[in-house]
Amino acid sequence: MSKIASTSSIISTVSSIINMVSDEKLKQALSQSFLEASEPLQHCENFFALLPTHCWSNQMLATFFNSWKATHLKMLGIYGLSCRLQRLALTRDTQEREQLLLASAFNAETSHEDLGLDYEGVTHAALYEDFANSFLGNYPWQLDEYCLPQARDFKKWIYHNMVVDDIYKGLFTNMFSEIYNHGEYTRSLFAFSELIEKYYHFSSEEKKKALSYIGVHVADETEVAHFQVVVKALNEYSKATNTPIDYTQAKLLFKEYLTRLGTVMEALTIEMRQEINAAKHLLSVS
Repeated sequence: MSKIASTSSIISTVSSIINMVSDEKLKQALSQSFLEASEPLQHCENFFALLPTHCWSNQMLATFFNSWKATHLKMLGIYGLSCRLQRLALTRDTQEREQLLLASAFNAETSHEDLGLDYEGVTHAALYEDFANSFLGNYPWQLDEYCLPQARDFKKWIYHNMVVDDIYKGLFTNMFSEIYNHGEYTRSLFAFSELIEKYYHFSSEEKKKALSYIGVHVADETEVAHFQVVVKALNEYSKATNTPIDYTQAKLLFKEYLTRLGTVMEALTIEMRQEINAAKHLLSVS
């Protein structure tokens, strides 16, 4: 398992998707952003490398589950951005209106699975609760005290980009989150599978339930399809507004996304290492 996980790094996973992008300028912006933000990206890798090495306390797991949730599950932001595109469409003439409505529909498509469409109404929020509860039972991991301030800031930044800031910025944010999340979910699936195998006595059904939230994102490359459909939304918006895509702005936003997320994962890793050191100290004095 460790060997497989080490070869399934976030960058190796997303690189294969970047290579599929037909827009050469977008491909370059994506590639350069990951390259230039290699340090914060390494913070994310470091977290998932450390995760399966110990059996963590409930407090540490609660901090992870609350904080990681804040960096994902952005349905409200997606909905807000789609509404903005719809509202703009209603102010335009026929062709532009159609293009903007298409942009809105394409953007909204990234939340279909999140909302449980075609999945009997089972939302990703419910799957995330199953994920956390599988490890923590009734432990109150959803309390605000378990959300790191860096994660809370990241969540606010994502929402502001999609609902308040320039629409281009909102689309860039949603698009990049999808391609990055594909890499992170793939990496995290290996890490959590290894953690369970080492420290938990889950039945096959319990393990399946615990990992369903991550698994549904990796299966059938759901996030890849989401990334591609936001690219469609971006192109429709560009045509409707007759404004060229600013690839420099896109690259800067992609780098900021990784930098902000890297601070979250670094903070989690620091807390994990503190827990390891505290346990070593207790052993040395006992």
